[in-house]
Amino acid sequence: MLINGEQAAQTNQALIQTYDSIINLGGDCIYFMLDVSHRDEVNRMVEEVILRWRRIDILINNAGVYGACPFEHIKLEQWQRQLDVDLNGCFYLTQAVWPYMQQQNFGRVMMTTGTSALFGDLHQVGFSASKMALVGMVNCLSLEGDAYNIHVNSLCPHAVTAMTEHHLASVIQPLFSFESLTATTAFLVSEQAPNGQHLLAGAGSVSHGMFVEFEPMYFNEDLLTPNNLLQHWRQLYRSFPVTLHPCGEDKVLSWSILSALEHHIKID
Repeated sequence: MLINGEQAAQTNQALIQTYDSIINLGGDCIYFMLDVSHRDEVNRMVEEVILRWRRIDILINNAGVYGACPFEHIKLEQWQRQLDVDLNGCFYLTQAVWPYMQQQNFGRVMMTTGTSALFGDLHQVGFSASKMALVGMVNCLSLEGDAYNIHVNSLCPHAVTAMTEHHLASVIQPLFSFESLTATTAFLVSEQAPNGQHLLAGAGSVSHGMFVEFEPMYFNEDLLTPNNLLQHWRQLYRSFPVTLHPCGEDKVLSWSILSALEHHIKID
């Protein structure tokens, strides 16, 4: 991320404190300050880590840019910067460590999303679009990594930080501590972590989120018209039961089966 001098000093101080804490506990630690949107910097960092420890077990993609802006006023450079940090930075880091995780047959990757991404918020188009893209990355990478024992998940966190403190009333800020986030993060990068899942954590609460499909309606070809869709909208909008598709191909298969029955086509 691009940060000003004061922010850089605060970040550096926090890194030093974390570094000292780990060293005092008898651990080994190195830290870097870099821009995750610069792929060469990311690759050099990963190479240095591999030279030192010979493996990378856990990657937490947490970089993000936050700033409210009405859609019509978003400048191209703002939009590009949002994608470069939130989305491309995660891509660069994950792709850099992926081969090493494949070789060692183990890896845990966590993407950090946000409530604006999952549910939408006013003036958050850039943040929402870039963070929601990470949900798609999790859904696909969890499938690709499964054969190598690489589990990929996402966490939608909310705690009091410099980014969020102005959006939370002072009376409820104490509720949004880091305990639930820390515990959930540790679970998602543990050996027992699930795979391809999306968790939400905040104010002591943890929940599981997913995209599901309401019960579909099948229309004969001559009846599938805009007017018919309008007439059935209430039923389409929320028709139970719901279905969870483990991957896109499963949804394509469900479409095929439903239509094949209508057209008397046998599918093995």
